[in-house]
Amino acid sequence: MKVFLLLLAFLFASPLYSQYILRGKVTNASKEAIPGVRVFVENTTYGVITNYKGEYFLELNAKGPYQISYKMIGLKDTTILITIAEKNTVQHVSLENYSEELETVEVSSRKIDVARQVIKAMQDNRSNMANQYDNYQTTTYLKTSLEKTIDTKIANRNEKYDSIISAGPARMNFIESYSITRFKTPNSYAEEILAQHDYAERSQNNVSASVSFDFGNTAAPTQFFATNPYVFYEKVQDGDINLYQSMINIPKVSEHPIVSPIGFNAFLNYNFELGEIFYEGTQKIYAIKVIPKFKQAALFEGTLFIMDKLWIIKSFELKINKAAMPFFEDFTVLQDYDHVDSIWVPVRREYVYTIKEGKYVISGNTRVNHSKYAFNQAFDKKVFNNQILSYSEDAFDKDSIFWAATRPIQLKETELNYIHEQDSIDAYLKSEAYLDSIDRAYNKVTFWDVTLNGVGFRNRYKGESIYIKSLLSSAKIFGVGGFRYGSGGSYTKKFDNAHKIKLKGDFDYGFNNKDLKGSGGIEYTFLPKRFGEIEINAGDVYDLITDYNSILGTFSRGNYVQKRYFDISHRIEIVNGLYGRATLSYSDRSNITGLELSNWSDQLFGELNTPVNFERYKIAMLEVQFLYRFKQKYIIKKNEKQIVGTKYPEIALTYKKGIPNLLDSEVNFDFIELKVSDEINLGNYGDSKWSALAGSFVNDASLRFIEHKFFRGSDRFFFSNPLMSHQLLDSTFNTRNPYFQGFFLHHFNGFIMNKIPLINKLKLEISTGASALIIQDISYSHAELFAGLEKKFRIKQQYFRVGAYMATRANSTDALTYQFKIGIDFFNSFTNSWTY
Repeated sequence: MKVFLLLLAFLFASPLYSQYILRGKVTNASKEAIPGVRVFVENTTYGVITNYKGEYFLELNAKGPYQISYKMIGLKDTTILITIAEKNTVQHVSLENYSEELETVEVSSRKIDVARQVIKAMQDNRSNMANQYDNYQTTTYLKTSLEKTIDTKIANRNEKYDSIISAGPARMNFIESYSITRFKTPNSYAEEILAQHDYAERSQNNVSASVSFDFGNTAAPTQFFATNPYVFYEKVQDGDINLYQSMINIPKVSEHPIVSPIGFNAFLNYNFELGEIFYEGTQKIYAIKVIPKFKQAALFEGTLFIMDKLWIIKSFELKINKAAMPFFEDFTVLQDYDHVDSIWVPVRREYVYTIKEGKYVISGNTRVNHSKYAFNQAFDKKVFNNQILSYSEDAFDKDSIFWAATRPIQLKETELNYIHEQDSIDAYLKSEAYLDSIDRAYNKVTFWDVTLNGVGFRNRYKGESIYIKSLLSSAKIFGVGGFRYGSGGSYTKKFDNAHKIKLKGDFDYGFNNKDLKGSGGIEYTFLPKRFGEIEINAGDVYDLITDYNSILGTFSRGNYVQKRYFDISHRIEIVNGLYGRATLSYSDRSNITGLELSNWSDQLFGELNTPVNFERYKIAMLEVQFLYRFKQKYIIKKNEKQIVGTKYPEIALTYKKGIPNLLDSEVNFDFIELKVSDEINLGNYGDSKWSALAGSFVNDASLRFIEHKFFRGSDRFFFSNPLMSHQLLDSTFNTRNPYFQGFFLHHFNGFIMNKIPLINKLKLEISTGASALIIQDISYSHAELFAGLEKKFRIKQQYFRVGAYMATRANSTDALTYQFKIGIDFFNSFTNSWTY
């Protein structure tokens, strides 16, 4: 019965994608596949480009003869008359190498002059195009297809890969969604996903989507999204490329904004040349070649198809400079516009990209169709709030019948086969038997798990997981008092409503002093949409006096005390963007002067290794934190909230109260600190980050040294995080009185170095910054400036940068000082951001 209904759905749905398909493969004279060839209907702006394997897939609306052109720089242009009589027509093409003779200076100059005049006319019309409407609503269909194959260059060198290549993709992912997209100028989005199907989730070999967050000791969660990193387009903002804006942000592709080829500074960054002039019907079209002046900068290269007299983009095909992309090997976008209710809007977008991963190549193709536009609607005020994306309750429950009736385009044969294969095993993959078989593979204990990675056990059907630390991570070679060894782990249970409970514990034994230390805790997430969590911890441990110190200072024995403690914390998002955390803690603290220390620690840490000597005392403390992110944007998906971020500054307030007499507590103090921080994107000029914080103990009636405010001392040659520390601070200062700290960092992102010939091939970038520190009670003031050269690297999936910096300081105690520093920073591919 289900098969019969499915056939009916396809029959009734057939008018939605009644296109005729022309497909094939483009190769050179050596029969090698050619990616990036433009395949289009002659004398039109409509076309596609070939993928990594040289394949193309061109949708046509009717039968009949078509002049199909195949063009790529360095190859001879080829136009073939093809008669489309069947739904699926195959045409393979071989292109010849072709070296075009140089044109005369006069002809070349005339082409450049025409191109400049057209671009100037486009610039003059930019404001009109940007103000066509106040808002719109449209339906959006999205399809992303990923194929993972062996790199053909490697396959050609190694015959054993030939069978893999000929067999097709080694792995494939297919994702599609159907949504209502709403937009309000200048930059507000509200999208509702009515249906989404991620066929990648149905295979054990593919990356499943999930969300996790970790509070640490802050009020707000540090959130990341464990999604498929190869999926470029997840929400409409990700791929809304509007060339009428001067700067275009595509953060998932380029970490720097891309200069528009018709923006106000287009002529500073691009050269333009007239490719050809043709008529589409009665409309005269200019094909303008876009040529970046700087190969290392975030710029486009390709062709704009511009309508004469109207000075409107009819279509474009642009690729992004490879040097501007940390993750993608190449990335091309095609976008077609249509006239709807006297307004020109995008109706078709296609993104073709590749990513190299060792011996594999991931070929990505994302297709987006917009239809049913409605302009200048009377939207309710609640539509454009801070929630930019939502999912209907049944969005993930739509079956094949729904998709067959809704899908507006014809899928490729490989995509249809993949969907059929995945649907046929759908019930099995959701069964307890299947999940148990997958868990058995995951739960298999290996030598490397035991020694290096840690051992994990999970039951996905029950939502349970267990983790046990590895033998190596359980060893503390530089432990307090010498070598220590122990173990630890956690148990997590996640429920269907996204509630979660976690049990955790660690212990270790010191052989020199024959002492056993350990801690344990329980966490319960009871309100996942508002990050509501309760946490209880207790233990007997050696604890850091300050957890942010220089490298030597952090591990020296002078930074440790013994702490027997318990605490209870409650965290929650009070309203959108306003987070609160309250912690009531109690501890019994004593010094470690009586411990037997290893000889090597004195030799390594020197005078820093002398433990702090103080009388044992008890402390009860209440700590309250508030953090506010103005107009925080977010997504609601499967009963969980995903934080997107905000363009406004972030404010954090911390208050600590030492409570006297509670459980014999011997302290009495009040501490308050205010911190403001922000990140500013300056487009082509780079990005800046800054933070400023000030605080004081407003009551220090009974305050011990350990509760003082500490400031990180600097490392001799290591460049530490410049948004949290100073580079030339001689020691770890502390205070009980008012203080102020300020930090500033600016990355030019190649704005300067990319414009210097020859030097730009080194792909170096400049960064500069400053910091300041004022401590009242010792009349100490400190200011720093630094500048550095940075270079980015990629090793497999990890992207990082190293830098060489020169820092100088001036303070109230020393003369001007200079010092050379080396630093390293890592890129978080989930948040698309660096640590600093």
